[in-house]
Amino acid sequence: MAVELKNRDIVYFPMPKTACTSLKMLFFQLNEGHPFEKYKKDGKLYHIHNAAYGTPTFWDVDHAAYEGMTRVAVIRDPIARMLSAYSNRVRFHRELSEKRIDMELAEKLGVGPNPSPDAFFVNLEKYRFLSPSIRHHTDLSTTFLGPDLGYYHKVFRIEELDKLTSFLSTAVSKDVVLGREQTGGKKIRFEELSNRARKQLVMYCLGDYALLKDHYSVPTEAGAKIPALAAA
Repeated sequence: MAVELKNRDIVYFPMPKTACTSLKMLFFQLNEGHPFEKYKKDGKLYHIHNAAYGTPTFWDVDHAAYEGMTRVAVIRDPIARMLSAYSNRVRFHRELSEKRIDMELAEKLGVGPNPSPDAFFVNLEKYRFLSPSIRHHTDLSTTFLGPDLGYYHKVFRIEELDKLTSFLSTAVSKDVVLGREQTGGKKIRFEELSNRARKQLVMYCLGDYALLKDHYSVPTEAGAKIPALAAA
């Protein structure tokens, strides 16, 4: 299910690497009156994503349940989102380390552990195959938001989260503050990637740029050399 704000007829559709953890923590605080705290039970760690609110695909949601509710989405530049996924999940959480992936399978696929940014984006589909978490965090925006942003009553760019907190503050009649979660990992810029990696990344994100065309544009700088794609 998507994340509902209790008694306010507001529902938020989460998407990984788009302030998803921070927003779930905020909604939990507003719904329950206290912060969410991780805990262990029977040796399993429970966090906000598996103990309180999941991150369903758009197609797994019962949309009939949200008719008449204000549907909210937060969006992010598709390439910036992928770069963030690499920085946080690969560099910081080391989800493609030797201990986290099937090394025999990786060898068969022709890739190695702990890839550089260039190696990661050139071989993105192979790394998505190796790691369910990497696959989840690099699934396209359309996976979580669907094929048409017209479905949502409120769409906020990640650069304007202050507008979202103002909207929520009005809804609950008190000031709300959005924290920052999952910020670990050295940041990288699109321009730092090789020409091949840039092209691969742009190609992967084209569908998302079509979805978000009124908000973000396909980059062509730093040698990407894809003017035809920019017009798509």
